[in-house]
Amino acid sequence: MRPLTGVVALACAVAMARPAAACAPEGLQPVAGLAAQGPLLVGAADGRRFRLAVLVGEAPVPAGRIIRIAPLGPADRHDRVPVLALGPDGPVEAEILRQGLARLSLAHRIARDCWVLLERAEGEAIAAQRGIWATPRSLLDTNDDAALAASEGRFIIATSRVRSVRTVNRITYVNFGPPGAGALTVTIREADMGAFRAAGLEPAAFRGHMLRVRGVVTIRRGPFIAAAVPEALTIAEAPGGGAR
Repeated sequence: MRPLTGVVALACAVAMARPAAACAPEGLQPVAGLAAQGPLLVGAADGRRFRLAVLVGEAPVPAGRIIRIAPLGPADRHDRVPVLALGPDGPVEAEILRQGLARLSLAHRIARDCWVLLERAEGEAIAAQRGIWATPRSLLDTNDDAALAASEGRFIIATSRVRSVRTVNRITYVNFGPPGAGALTVTIREADMGAFRAAGLEPAAFRGHMLRVRGVVTIRRGPFIAAAVPEALTIAEAPGGGAR
């Protein structure tokens, strides 16, 4: 039995959570009469402005479907309140992601069950190459050294199979290629490891698995993403033929 079989089963079980149960955060506020004001932005008649904070992109918001919002923090310098927006069938963000109109961000923490629900919607669009995912460079290859070097300081989503995993000086290195090849490395500090394991992810067993990684690229000897939260990593596929 593969070491991560239980992890994959857990991820699938969580992903099947019903929208109402998965995305029902505290502090929900009823809203009405919202109007789209720009990419990922809606406004209320009283002048308040709300930004769909867990998304990145230029997508318009189906404002008429929003019936409740959950603030995720204080307003920014433009007086836009970061929110999670819910419609009658669950988060409006899931509709946007499923159409491939935006990417899922790490900017604000939400409940793990809710995150998995949204990530699953994004995964459907990626698999169907829908919307922004029809563009080859939207989902980077973790072994594309030129694309990674050009992405320094930018938020990206990349995918490939893990070549090796090692832990040195309380930092776990998830490597997607051989040393010096310019492939991506994901680093996880020991202090953050508990959150990954609580989410059903055991980085030491990632070898051979296809992972999707999201975060900001830093170049230091080679490209890497520092993963501080489990939402930075998604198991896209278990080891297949030829995986080492």
